[in-house]
Amino acid sequence: MSVCSALLTDRWRAEGADRSAFEGAFGAEPKIVLSETEASLHLAGIAELLRTHGVGPNARVGVLSNHRVETYLAVLAVVSVGGTFVPLNPKFPAQRLRTILDLARPVVVLGDHTTAELHRNLSGSVPFVDVASAGSSVNTGGAWLDAAAEVPATEKDTAYVMFTSGSTGTPKGVPISYANLAAYVDGVTGLLAIPDGARFSQFFDLSFDLSMHDIFVSMRQRGTLVAPLQVDLMMPGAYVAREGIDAWFSVPLVGAQLGAGKRREDFAGFSSMLFCGEALPTETVAACRPWLAEGGRMWNLYGPTEATIAFTAADVTDSSRTEGNASIGKPFGVNRTALLTADGTVATEPGLGDEGELLLGGPQVFAGYSSDVPSPFVEHGGGNWYRSGDLVRIDAEGVYFRGRIDSQVKFRGYRIELGEIETVARRTFGLKTLAVVVSGDGAGARLVMFHLAHETTDALDLGRLATDLPNYMIPAEAVALDEMPTNQNGKIDRRALVSRSRGKQGP
Repeated sequence: MSVCSALLTDRWRAEGADRSAFEGAFGAEPKIVLSETEASLHLAGIAELLRTHGVGPNARVGVLSNHRVETYLAVLAVVSVGGTFVPLNPKFPAQRLRTILDLARPVVVLGDHTTAELHRNLSGSVPFVDVASAGSSVNTGGAWLDAAAEVPATEKDTAYVMFTSGSTGTPKGVPISYANLAAYVDGVTGLLAIPDGARFSQFFDLSFDLSMHDIFVSMRQRGTLVAPLQVDLMMPGAYVAREGIDAWFSVPLVGAQLGAGKRREDFAGFSSMLFCGEALPTETVAACRPWLAEGGRMWNLYGPTEATIAFTAADVTDSSRTEGNASIGKPFGVNRTALLTADGTVATEPGLGDEGELLLGGPQVFAGYSSDVPSPFVEHGGGNWYRSGDLVRIDAEGVYFRGRIDSQVKFRGYRIELGEIETVARRTFGLKTLAVVVSGDGAGARLVMFHLAHETTDALDLGRLATDLPNYMIPAEAVALDEMPTNQNGKIDRRALVSRSRGKQGP
């Protein structure tokens, strides 16, 4: 069995493979139910088409689609031939997508009828395939899996590349190997014990690596992945009740929206609730507990893209913590954590109360960036540890997240480099001195840009940043200052700016 077929699983061969695999928009239809047998024939057809484009191990394929059955079929078809898929978010500005295409250099782009015109405007040289129009194969699902089992992909080959925010103003590629992805699926399914045949939510865009959990864990559990409508993303309670979702996964902000509503009496509740992507407030934990089914569990997951989706987990179902944020728990599977302390020591067995930068080790950690950026690793004990950039403290529940040690932040579930926003803003407005900070917490958090008043005589139109930045990276406000506050080292005092943005006097 190849690394590819192991991720695809044998669900497509199962006797009476008539369970629903995917539900959602497909082609011109607003909602279809695609059984395992039907899905396997589509997957076989797409795989055959990919081979005609020369797609094999490490050949890159763009996927320009979100929250549709085509999205999921595209990803799995690329895996079946040992290729590397590159998520291309249709919501991103055209210039950002062009940059990613230039960096990724896919041999073909898979999409749907809603993204075909967008692709034409982005690239005239890379072929585009509408997945729904690709047709299904005359071969059986079993034959498709037999072919996947013979693909000469290795564990070191790249399964997907996520392009995340880069401090230079250019997105950086994070290549995740087949071994990385398989280690995550093995570890998290062993931890969570999600029931066989569960109905999975799907809130994440494909460019958000948490969507990989939705796709591959639902496959492992022979579950149904239910694509939401656009309105469902704003009304999650109605979505889960209508679709009978029992395996929930979202960023905490969507959980807060759910918890603010009342659970319908005819909704059975979740067997599993997962949160990841940003700090989980204890208020959200309490608000979401009534949505659990009897015996259901709630988990807080943590992990950077470089460590493949999520790396640690805390069962917060019965947590007694009532203030601040939930613990991010302990490493699952064969993952390992350590601390890089203030004096530069690596502590592989930290004790209660110890603090430092969280280090990650094990088979989920990637091998390095695809672009020329400084190494994110520290060597210790004969191996490399990934420097997460997260400041943590060890407490009774495991690891407690305290904040970032650099300018990288989690905002609305996305990990962004404030430096990238600043670089684009300087270029767009011709400014020399500016700083972007996150003001507020939870649902009230927003990005605020500070700049020097004397460097421009005009009010700044922040909407101009949409040419290069996605909506979630555009500041909500620009504030002109006579001078920038600085710290003892002469650097911009970002804490003072955060205080000022909240209407407080800075230190």
